[in-house]
Amino acid sequence: MNIVPFLEFTLNSRYITRWIYAGLVLYIPVLNFLSLGFLSTTSRLVIIGGIGLPTWQEKYETAIEGVKLLFVFILYNAIPFFLFSSGFFLTTLNSFTAFFGHIVIISSYVAFVACSFLIPFAFAVFAEQMDFRGALEFEKIFKGIKEVFFEYLIGYAVALCGLYLCKWIMHIPYLIGFVLSSVLSYYILLVSTYYFTELYKKTSLVTVRMDEQTMEHSEKPDAQV
Repeated sequence: MNIVPFLEFTLNSRYITRWIYAGLVLYIPVLNFLSLGFLSTTSRLVIIGGIGLPTWQEKYETAIEGVKLLFVFILYNAIPFFLFSSGFFLTTLNSFTAFFGHIVIISSYVAFVACSFLIPFAFAVFAEQMDFRGALEFEKIFKGIKEVFFEYLIGYAVALCGLYLCKWIMHIPYLIGFVLSSVLSYYILLVSTYYFTELYKKTSLVTVRMDEQTMEHSEKPDAQV
């Protein structure tokens, strides 16, 4: 998979502001619905064969799509969230329960990584079909992952490492760390969206099949969504 053309396109001065706007509001509640929706529409562009970024003309639709994607994320991580909450509660009772509470909290991190493993393809399924049921078909999604498992695992590991580094960038004082972490985290998510969507197109999960002639006339960089 050649990811360089997408990197060159997204860093082009003509289009870079499109995703930077989304990155600046990634950590801001409510406004970050736009950020998530932008990822979904970008994935849909890639699925139909284009290398491009959506515009911001349909902000309401983008935000609604972001809300739906957030809901998918919450459903996938319901178990880790429950474990973390339970562990935190145990740590507040007494020293005896605190010991088990810390164990439960650590297990919640492991569960988070495991449950989040399916999310990239779940998002791609949702972006293509706009259907919650398809995004929650765990067995079917895992089957698709197995078809490109090695590439998927590498992409997932690299994305996690990148986001982890962005977490430490946030420690830079004043607002500099916050802004840098927000923008860089979003760019990692954007590139990951492209990467995993391209992988998704290689699997039996995708419902849109395009021949070579259609691909040549697919969405151009200036295309609007």
